[in-house]
Amino acid sequence: MAYSSPFDMAPMDSDDEMSMAPVAFNPYSTEEEEQAPLMDIRSIDERMTEEETDTRTSTTIGRVIVAAVAIGAVVGVASQTSAGKSATSAAQSQLLGVGSGEGFCTTPSADDDQTTTYFKCPPGAYLNNTAETKKKKMERLVALQAKLKDMGYVENERSAYKAEYSDRGYATYESPVWLKPEECSTLPDEDWTSEYNAWYYQYQPDHAPSYITKQVYSEYNFEFHDNWKVASTSFPGYLWCEYGTFTSVDTDTDVSSGYSTVAAVRNPVKRFLSAMGEELERSVNYYCPSGYCTFDNDYWQGDTTLDKYSHQTTWFKYVSDSHESGVDMSLLPKIISAFVHDVKCNYYTYASEHFTTQADFVTQNSGEAADLDLVMQLEDVDSGFTELATLLGHTESGNCDLSDSNTADDKPGGIPSENEMMEVLSGDDDLMREICLMYAQDFICFDYDLPSACEGLF
Repeated sequence: MAYSSPFDMAPMDSDDEMSMAPVAFNPYSTEEEEQAPLMDIRSIDERMTEEETDTRTSTTIGRVIVAAVAIGAVVGVASQTSAGKSATSAAQSQLLGVGSGEGFCTTPSADDDQTTTYFKCPPGAYLNNTAETKKKKMERLVALQAKLKDMGYVENERSAYKAEYSDRGYATYESPVWLKPEECSTLPDEDWTSEYNAWYYQYQPDHAPSYITKQVYSEYNFEFHDNWKVASTSFPGYLWCEYGTFTSVDTDTDVSSGYSTVAAVRNPVKRFLSAMGEELERSVNYYCPSGYCTFDNDYWQGDTTLDKYSHQTTWFKYVSDSHESGVDMSLLPKIISAFVHDVKCNYYTYASEHFTTQADFVTQNSGEAADLDLVMQLEDVDSGFTELATLLGHTESGNCDLSDSNTADDKPGGIPSENEMMEVLSGDDDLMREICLMYAQDFICFDYDLPSACEGLF
């Protein structure tokens, strides 16, 4: 992945907006210039009318989050509105996850003919999913929301802009209905946000990055969905070698009739550390997967991007002076803790999409999520490739492999390795549990065992 965000740029005038050409400037300028407010993303991101915005806002406020079963008892999480209390009361008399309100889907499940919550896995029979295993996974996700409620977590209405969970059919950690610590409703720098970033993403959007593309292989009738920090720069080479050329299409493109959908996933903790390494490479070394970061390839804006880090994160202060000397390893525990805090709060900044949950990445079509036919675990990718060939009626050539094109050997250094970060994390059970809660859906839906510190957590 080369791009962080096509919207991570200075405001455009009317002529520029017509052509979508970036504003000309020197991204590496060291001169102090007055920073203009970032442009209103609503002007280019599938424009939403004021009426639609008001409707979305009013829908968000006072929603009923979830009804959950915890040791046989249905736990209702309701708003303070009379409608919310009524919905909760109704939910308490029904089966697991059955109810109404924003946290619920009113479409009967194809598997059990019940109305189910949005707290469930991406659809499909991947990883040997059956109706029974999907129901058990849903039960765990629903019960998790009750646990988060008991922990004092709340929904963050500020993150509801262009939420897609209701259309998609399931929620993810990025969805406004997924409960998070109350502190997350406050941004790292409210004054700066109010002046420069009022209409720009402040929290991670509730969908895979809209500016990436998916790969469609017409000869074999399947499409592959990239998942950042899961060998996303390597899979295209293998698939091209084994299955020929592909067409890149937008992620909101419908899946063609008769086509299979394929994605890859990775252990959530290791993926988190890989994403953290990605952010440190960019913020400390100014280095991206294609080489030193540039505006054309990576939407890197030099000092402007660094300034955004300082106002949109709590971790950058620990590495802001590390470009020449490298990261101070004595600060690594604080750095990791700050990264966990920011991802837990779902804060948005440059390249933070690498932390987006895998449950969000695997769905790449507009409207209701298409079924996934195959999900490959990176840790057992050879078996996944064999399963893919079987799915497509193809015989593996034996001539193609998944070469790693984004290794630490290619990079400048001066930042902690994943092993060094894992050593710190493994010694802090509380921090590890925070990560498990953030990526609970990925653990549950993609069949990953929990770290020992997280056993019994959900």
